[in-house]
Amino acid sequence: MRASTVLRSVLLSASFLTLVACASTDSDAAASGAAVVANSESTGPGADATDARVPELGADPTIVQQAKVSMTDGFAKASASGAIIEAKYEIGDDGKLSLSVYPAGKGVGVDAEQNVFQELSGDPTASPFAGSLETFADTDREHLVRSTRDLTLVQLSKISLEEAVAQASMNGALVYWAIPTIKHGRAGYGIYTLVSGKPRYDFIDGGGSMSSTVASLTDLGPTPGDKASDARSPELGTDVTIVESAKIKMSDALERAEAKYGPTIEAKFELGDDGKLSLSVYPIAKALDMDAERNGFRELAGDPTAATWTPALEEFKPEDKEHQVRSARDLTIVQTASISLRSAVDAAEKAMPGGIVYWAVPTLREARAGFGVYVLGTDKKAHYFFVS
Repeated sequence: MRASTVLRSVLLSASFLTLVACASTDSDAAASGAAVVANSESTGPGADATDARVPELGADPTIVQQAKVSMTDGFAKASASGAIIEAKYEIGDDGKLSLSVYPAGKGVGVDAEQNVFQELSGDPTASPFAGSLETFADTDREHLVRSTRDLTLVQLSKISLEEAVAQASMNGALVYWAIPTIKHGRAGYGIYTLVSGKPRYDFIDGGGSMSSTVASLTDLGPTPGDKASDARSPELGTDVTIVESAKIKMSDALERAEAKYGPTIEAKFELGDDGKLSLSVYPIAKALDMDAERNGFRELAGDPTAATWTPALEEFKPEDKEHQVRSARDLTIVQTASISLRSAVDAAEKAMPGGIVYWAVPTLREARAGFGVYVLGTDKKAHYFFVS
């Protein structure tokens, strides 16, 4: 997931020049693959905000100047517990200044569903930084969904949170909030700093890949291979040809589902708890541009072998960790992908005429957002495509 040392240096150098000169636009820099810094006059993301998160320091952010422990000091301690995916100074429940750093316990190479999310927090006005480590409970939807978004955006970036903070700290700026976010469909970092006692906001583009595969799909074989970024795989037992009994195509199911329920983020044929073939489509509860923390996740599931597919709708409960985390990752990837789920399915159908698309799930591949799509070919074999 990480870029080479040389590539990191190029990305960071390019974005530093953007910060100093403030001459390139965000879109131009993003198109070139360089890290991007927002307008130096900005005090927040404004209309470009893709989440509702803001610093939690009360009315006076200069309180962070009381800290004797820098964010970098916090990184040094938290990195022993995992890869850093978020960091911020905030006012704790006791009304006092706190520094919180969030390590993903299994590193950035492991997807959110298989990872462990934690918070190291403590008093930054006392040095050395002590801090206590907490692992988020399976029922803590707020932190699990938030951390899933964080991790996924870090995975879509070629620079780390620590590198983004180092960049934003140049020229003596005091970083007090560093959180992964999205701007114009690009993964990166929203960073608040104090500059001469005044707050400033910068978006630093993560430098992830913008390459597209949709115009010319490559058959990658029966599986995603060693570039798989998650542990998910079709759930059809030992014989995938069972999908030939379906009377509805995935593309038609998506069209019907979206007409009634809005944007979808995942679709798959699978064996249900009763051992029979089922088709599941996953529509979100709110707008596609609304982040996972504020969104809701649902599943439409029904018998695809019936004359008419009549799925039942289920809304996932907050305590349903598996589906909440999985759906949060799906949504975050869709929000940073250049195409929709439905377009990805259509592309795979065209790439393999006569085939049956039976699995279409958002995934990452070499810092690219896209969809992993399995197709049963006319040769009765599975074929995997990464569509971006």
